[in-house]
Amino acid sequence: MAVSNWLLLQVKPRQETRALENLERQNGDCYCPQIWVEKLSRGKRVQVEEALFPGYLFINAQPEVNGLSYTSIRSSRGVSKIVGFGMEPIKVPEELIAQLRLREAAGLPSAVAQDLPQKGDAVTILEGPFKGLNAVFSHTDGMQRAVVLISMLHQQTQASLANSHIKKLA
Repeated sequence: MAVSNWLLLQVKPRQETRALENLERQNGDCYCPQIWVEKLSRGKRVQVEEALFPGYLFINAQPEVNGLSYTSIRSSRGVSKIVGFGMEPIKVPEELIAQLRLREAAGLPSAVAQDLPQKGDAVTILEGPFKGLNAVFSHTDGMQRAVVLISMLHQQTQASLANSHIKKLA
């Protein structure tokens, strides 16, 4: 059995999947760690899977096993270059790849989160200094945040919180 020879590849912007598919078609042993990220899509909070290291992936280059040379790796669709110092590619330890795979397998939440509340809906605050307080949903503030109205001293005060820090009350 050949010794592992993990290399770090830089891929073209947002082409991790394309590079991964092309290298795997050539019998390459590739790995692109994925994580779940919460995004706002059409007013709904959804979990999407994205690359942990955008623009990079790992390949176990073993020319004697799979016939993939550095030249064929570098010229594959979606690949920009093999990361290295000068002309020498960086060798990634097998232990690091194993740790990344363990952490990836342990940290995958459910695929879809709840819908964002609509304006005027009652919400509860799950984290931060206002934890446990009830508030009123006002509007979204970008992709990851929401503005809520918290009643304090007989008046409503606006607070911008992460979408994951609020939950719509039933």
